[in-house]
Amino acid sequence: MLDLRPAIFALLIAVVPASAEDVRALMLQARTLQMRGGGTDPVAAAAIYRRVLMQVPGSAEANLRLSESLQEAQDLDGALAPAKKAVALAPQNAEAQAHLALLQYERSRKDASLLLETAKELRAATLRLPQDPELWARLGEISEQMKDNAEALRAWVRLGRLRQGFGPAWERALIHARAIQDYEGKREALLALNARNPEDRHLRMLEELAREQIQAGYLAHAEESFLLLAKHVPQEPGFWENISLMRLQTGRWSEALESLAKAEALKPSPTLTFHTARALMNLGRFEEAERRLQAIMSQELQPQWIADGAPMLYAEALLLQGKGKPLLAFLGNRPPHPRTDGEAQVFNTQAFISLNDWKSALEAIKVGIARYPKIPFFQQAAELPPKYLEYAFFSRKEARAALEQLHLEGMATLWQEFQRWDKCLAALERARSLSSVRRVDMLILQSEAYDQLNRPAESLAVLREAQALEPANPLVQNNLGYLLLERDQNLEEAATLIEASAKATPDNGNVVDSLGWAQFKLGRIAEAEATLRRAVELSPFSPEVRKHLGEVLVKQGKLVEAAEQWDRALAFIFPDRTALEKRLGELRVRIAKEQAVKADSPAAPPAASAPPDGEEDEE
Repeated sequence: MLDLRPAIFALLIAVVPASAEDVRALMLQARTLQMRGGGTDPVAAAAIYRRVLMQVPGSAEANLRLSESLQEAQDLDGALAPAKKAVALAPQNAEAQAHLALLQYERSRKDASLLLETAKELRAATLRLPQDPELWARLGEISEQMKDNAEALRAWVRLGRLRQGFGPAWERALIHARAIQDYEGKREALLALNARNPEDRHLRMLEELAREQIQAGYLAHAEESFLLLAKHVPQEPGFWENISLMRLQTGRWSEALESLAKAEALKPSPTLTFHTARALMNLGRFEEAERRLQAIMSQELQPQWIADGAPMLYAEALLLQGKGKPLLAFLGNRPPHPRTDGEAQVFNTQAFISLNDWKSALEAIKVGIARYPKIPFFQQAAELPPKYLEYAFFSRKEARAALEQLHLEGMATLWQEFQRWDKCLAALERARSLSSVRRVDMLILQSEAYDQLNRPAESLAVLREAQALEPANPLVQNNLGYLLLERDQNLEEAATLIEASAKATPDNGNVVDSLGWAQFKLGRIAEAEATLRRAVELSPFSPEVRKHLGEVLVKQGKLVEAAEQWDRALAFIFPDRTALEKRLGELRVRIAKEQAVKADSPAAPPAASAPPDGEEDEE
């Protein structure tokens, strides 16, 4: 607890009459008699403090020490009046406020009717002395007696943050978090309880939480939980596999390979081989992926999605390496699988085209159009002039160009799947050179490739082409409008485009988010807040939406809620997560400073609301 005696003693001197020079001596004499001053006679100390107050009745210091002495003498009721007077005389005095709160706590242990008043004083005291663990502990106990789970949770969490190794605080925080289903409280408590030498039951509870986090889409939090589990139980392959899956889902391929290697070292499986191959392909290491997949092709693969997916991934690896002949041999020996036969037919067709076997390619296309009319590749082939699919007319340059364009666009889509934007763009640009025919979906893909390669001007130009072809296409409207917003160009046009997209697709969370961001950029803050709240309802697992809503709330001065939204965003994994963590830390410091100013303001009520749970304690 802070010792503010020098400041208060100065105040005492200021109100002492010139004829009362012995007040200082009396105060020192009384202090030595108090138990907290090393003495054994608090009654005598109280008598001396009363003599002082006869001379300086406006002394907050003397009232505070009198109350302390009476408390030490077990006269709790008598101690109350001078304690309250000390606070009234020096409202900025943190020591006086803390003393009053702890005095009330002691009185409430004998009189339950004082619980409400005690909680009020303790809240006020924690505002003045947020680093005092005893105040938080007492507030937690009082809140439990009042059956106020939320307040108790807040108090025990704050105590736990001050004393990280103090398990009982986190145990009690966990109880209250579970009682009111407070996700953040439960998460923080379980992480703390499992930080050092966890009990088995805490590890089990953390594993349950990790699986809940996966279900909720909180992949950053789930990865954090599984990494902690793996730290304490490093021989459990399932933990490493789950870590790998989250890294795969968020495109962190090198990290995924590291954790997959740990899982495979403990317990190899076709599933792990499949995931390893995916990661390798996303890193451009197709030959290694090919070898990995080839090793499991002869096995009885389980579960079914691996049995279906592994052969198709192997086919993609061959196609992307330009290995047309091995791909045709593999597909020719492949037994029928109704779930993936259509996809295999596409690969078969593309293999023939890559080998310039046009006659076989045309036959494969005709089979595909007849058997798999819903597959986009064959839908697009069906839109070609019928004569282009007749070998007798295939000597014409435009027929061959149309088929090659179809193949290149299919290859671009595959390169996109593995985030190889340079290869994707090269395929699309070559496809464009073969024909003047433009498809909007390919223009959108080309725009995305330019954007991923940090070529925004070209991305914008291609979207303008798409706009000219289909001005009412909602995806084109949204993408073009959002790109204009991000470049701070033509904001009015951007808003008009996005409004049209939102009107056509009112339940698309991404589009509604774009609309809210456009409104924010145009200074329509109230509209932006309402729109982004709607976007959060539509896309609750989108970090981008919560980031944008947080920006709007900061602009409105709703800092605590803004911090909550950014905290929720950080439950997910996204590229600029580190930057948002930094901004959230800065925002919490700002919140803490504003809370401190309010607490020190004479107009502020003594029991003002405490800082939010997420706020960092300031030293």
